[in-house]
Amino acid sequence: MMIVGGVLLIVVAMVIAGANSHRPTPAQVAAAEAASQKEFAMCMQGQFSGSELVGPGFQLPPGYATREEFCRDATAPQVDTGLQLRDLAMLLEHTSTFVVLLGVALAASLGGADWSAGTMTTLLTWEPRRVRVLLTRGLVVALVVAFVTFLLQAVLLGAFALAVALRGTSLGAPPGLLSTAVLTGLRVSTVAVGFGLVALAIATIGRSTVAALGVLFGYLVLLEGVIGGLRPSIQDRLLVRAGGVIVSRQPIYDQSHESFSSIGPSSLPPVLLGLTEAWIVAAVYVVALMVLALLVFRARDVN
Repeated sequence: MMIVGGVLLIVVAMVIAGANSHRPTPAQVAAAEAASQKEFAMCMQGQFSGSELVGPGFQLPPGYATREEFCRDATAPQVDTGLQLRDLAMLLEHTSTFVVLLGVALAASLGGADWSAGTMTTLLTWEPRRVRVLLTRGLVVALVVAFVTFLLQAVLLGAFALAVALRGTSLGAPPGLLSTAVLTGLRVSTVAVGFGLVALAIATIGRSTVAALGVLFGYLVLLEGVIGGLRPSIQDRLLVRAGGVIVSRQPIYDQSHESFSSIGPSSLPPVLLGLTEAWIVAAVYVVALMVLALLVFRARDVN
């Protein structure tokens, strides 16, 4: 039902987006390409890119190896007529929250179903080795969440590409866009699997689907939302922040006043949570909660 509902939502969204989009005229395309060439030349000379100075002291944002690569991306021709193929990878990033939440719902349901139905005793009678049971359930959760989330993202990419072909434009689409989009989808599905294993662990400890969803949403609102907002310095230890860095490949910077006072105007502030650290934070959460779930599952009686 989640797959069917997700496909229907994608179709409806693309129909609405296509209905509010139209192809650019040849005059609009020519004007956009001329403006792009002019801005690219000025960017390469260190004069400007958009509204930002890119002079000698300019530091390339993460993900760019050369000034030319940055300038080509920053000055790509654009026309404001609706759907644009160049937004393919960005579309997956912007919908990643819903995809990850879908993975959490799937994992919580798979992890809490036997407890809610009262069939855990039957399962443990058939296979009494509890460590093996939980690890197998973890493997099933990982495979199901990965399959469902990547399938829905593939449907979204196909529907978006079709809508662009019919009612949008491919102007300014960078080379390697498809591979970039696929890698983005893989990162989103990987994060969804990690969050799904966290949901499975909590469902096993709390012995219900509701426990997993309640704890995770409480964590999201209280710790990530409230405490993380009041104390930005702990953002490098928060699970959702780490997931966001992994998906976007954009680190979280230290925006405190003390950091800005010690760097130049063209420099980036210090990195609070980088990509490597984000992977480590997410892995620590998953491993620690799965180990705790194994210990609790082995120690507690089931009746």
